[in-house]
Amino acid sequence: MKDVETDIGKVIFMLFNDENEFSPTGKVFKREKAKSKKGDVFYKFENIPLGTYAIMVTHDENNNNVIDKNFVGFPKEPVGASYHTKFGKPTFDKSKFRISNENPHIEIELIFIN
Repeated sequence: MKDVETDIGKVIFMLFNDENEFSPTGKVFKREKAKSKKGDVFYKFENIPLGTYAIMVTHDENNNNVIDKNFVGFPKEPVGASYHTKFGKPTFDKSKFRISNENPHIEIELIFIN
């Protein structure tokens, strides 16, 4: 993950394998946390079966284990998704990737919406 702004809090990585669950409140296949550090944060999911997945990430700056939202419903903390651009809400279809015999290396850029 690129461009973490501070060492405060943690980074939450959410791996999804079901397009109907691809949301911060959806059923996550694997959820992992890493200590935040300014710059780039790397995480490797281990023992993932072959299949199609998408990743959602948030920088949980206040350590409350949720993506805080403003009164309109936009994230108040930086968020990102695999293969997502800065425009529009990420979807499973646009964020998906396949794990086969070779594991992909995916860079995710955090976006601060507020």
